[in-house]
Amino acid sequence: MTACPRCATETTLLSAQGVAGCADCYRYLSHAVEQWLQQWSLPLRHEGEPLPETAHHLTAPPASIKPDAFWLHSLQPLQVIISSRTRYARNFVWARFPWCADSAELEQVRTRVERAARLSSWRFAISPTHRMKPSERQRWIDLRLASPPLRDNTLYGSLIVDEACAVSVLVNEEDHLRVQAILPGLQIRESIALARAALEALALQDELAFSDNYGWLTTSALNIGWGLRVSVMMYTPAIERMGQLQTVWQAAAELGGTIRGLYGEGTPASALFQVSNTHSIGIDEATVAAQVAGTAQFIAQAEQRAREQLLLTQARQLHEEVEQVYHNLGRERTLRAADALQMLSVVSLAAMAGWGHLTPEVWKEMLMAVRWEAPYDDAEWRAIRMRTLVRQVRNG
Repeated sequence: MTACPRCATETTLLSAQGVAGCADCYRYLSHAVEQWLQQWSLPLRHEGEPLPETAHHLTAPPASIKPDAFWLHSLQPLQVIISSRTRYARNFVWARFPWCADSAELEQVRTRVERAARLSSWRFAISPTHRMKPSERQRWIDLRLASPPLRDNTLYGSLIVDEACAVSVLVNEEDHLRVQAILPGLQIRESIALARAALEALALQDELAFSDNYGWLTTSALNIGWGLRVSVMMYTPAIERMGQLQTVWQAAAELGGTIRGLYGEGTPASALFQVSNTHSIGIDEATVAAQVAGTAQFIAQAEQRAREQLLLTQARQLHEEVEQVYHNLGRERTLRAADALQMLSVVSLAAMAGWGHLTPEVWKEMLMAVRWEAPYDDAEWRAIRMRTLVRQVRNG
């Protein structure tokens, strides 16, 4: 049995899970990597070159930024394509991946990335997770600029956000470094350009693990290659109500996209979900962007058709259902996230049919109130918040 001489990750573990312990694993266990890629019918070679090096630039000290998100600013009620996100995953050559690194390595990773952010020409706010209040960490997750794994890494994690709150850098999450950009609507190419610019601004390229065979090396073999994940957040209450979600999702898969929950693998996917690429090895960035955009547009067209059909056949029923939702909220003391999303669908579709007055501000707060990934039970708070917001819509 072959094992990496540095971290002792065994070939059997790599071929079963698609993860390795360090950058050396991809060199010493290359045969196992190729077996794993073949298992998923993925290309065995990377196409493309690493990003060019970028010079360091001194800048003013980073400012403190309160939780906010650029993608929310222009959000409108009933918008089908909500946002576009690009994320690049990277790892240092001198440290093992976070899942098997020791405390000294994780601390060194955090210190190195935070220093790079301070030296960058960008104006970043740096927030180590151990200095953030639980409510602040959760708010960044609600805004999609942080993730549950980063929130839970209270010792060695760090969140770095640009002053526009469009770019965030997640340190010591699943990979050492995850740089993501989120823009409103369907702006995949623009989000790719922004995320690449932020990655270049950190000027860490010469320290990051890159293989001529596999591309950028990541904890999960599904992310090697460009280390690129492109996703579009979508809201399709009409398709869900018509019972067509699974059919539409299957058709989307045939177009090259995959469906994930709001916070990625393992989180619930319902009327609010992400469309993303399946892998980034053996495929260039432009093709990834085109596949995800085409899939999102296909789903958006299906949602528009479903909404038109609902307006013709169920307008009165929607008015009756939303009134029942309103009265039920007056009696409920707790509200689960899944139930809140169902109520959100009824309210939004009823508003489309002329019930109440749904403003952009109230709509944004409703989306934030769902809170799939709170670390504690938010059921009482959610019930109170949704009751207040639905009342505002009803009273106009």
